[in-house]
Amino acid sequence: MPVLRQAFGRLKDGRGVDRLVLRDPRSDFSVELIEYGATIRAIHVPMGPRRAINAVLSYPALSDYESGNVYLGATIGRCAGRTAADGRGSLRLSRNEAANHLHGGSTGFSHSLWRTVTVDDGDAPRVRLRHHSPAGEDGYPGELIVDAEFRLADSLTLSVVLEARSTCDTPLNMTLHPYFNLSGDASRSVDEHRLRIDAGAVLPLDARRLPTGDTMAVDGTPFDFRQPRAIGAYRYDGHEQLRISGGYDHYFVLPGHGAAAAADLYSPESSLGLRLSTNQRGLQFYSGNQLDLARPVPFAPRSALCLEPHGFPNAINEPRFPAITLRAGETYRHETHYAFYRR
Repeated sequence: MPVLRQAFGRLKDGRGVDRLVLRDPRSDFSVELIEYGATIRAIHVPMGPRRAINAVLSYPALSDYESGNVYLGATIGRCAGRTAADGRGSLRLSRNEAANHLHGGSTGFSHSLWRTVTVDDGDAPRVRLRHHSPAGEDGYPGELIVDAEFRLADSLTLSVVLEARSTCDTPLNMTLHPYFNLSGDASRSVDEHRLRIDAGAVLPLDARRLPTGDTMAVDGTPFDFRQPRAIGAYRYDGHEQLRISGGYDHYFVLPGHGAAAAADLYSPESSLGLRLSTNQRGLQFYSGNQLDLARPVPFAPRSALCLEPHGFPNAINEPRFPAITLRAGETYRHETHYAFYRR
């Protein structure tokens, strides 16, 4: 069957969680999801007879996802990235990182139980998960209905569409948070992965790792990934922005409104690559600097990386950034496509 659905476990409150596996029968490419957090748990890319690579990190059990602190594979909302909870905005957002509101706050979409509303076993297998976010959750106004559709669109391609509607105007800035290691060995560092990001500027950070409100040109800096290069090449560069985050954890501004080919990631060890396209204004590149602090299962630092497409972080508090307000009666739509390739 192109879509397999079965029980994955129970949360601490007794609610059951299903896992769903989408498989392309033509290529044997498969993606495993779980309803908790609308989470991408595995992406198995066939590399030859009886051999496949799981391109993302995963936890072994549901309890690990429930207690996890690094958003492993989750769908993020309402607002991705760091927002100053004590900022100039009128909202009183929950705090879950000192004075910051991180990745949707204390609850967020990542630690919520979504429900499967559509399973399509057609030529392009797809599933649709839905989450109801009540008004006031984590300090946000408006009752929100969010749909996350995962589809195997073409050979070796996962397409994700996030849609949402609200009963009143509310900030909304969603993203996806899989941790990629394309080597086939999650114990290996991603420092040797080659990365290209189609971005001429990044958002510099202050001491709280919040955007300062300015932009910084990447020319002549360790942030210039406009041509593919090894991620670890400038890790010890001494640049102030790398010191603040212990590595890369920065928002890269894409040209125009999104980019057809925003990023390209390639592992020389496995010859597996990933092309990411999105309709978002930019993406957060996190090089896994603090993965050794992951709970409940610690990973090695830089054993995986995240490429998180979304709107400008902390836009609630920064009038110079493009607005992220979803108006009542309108539909929010986020599209991201993960196209894998082999050399």
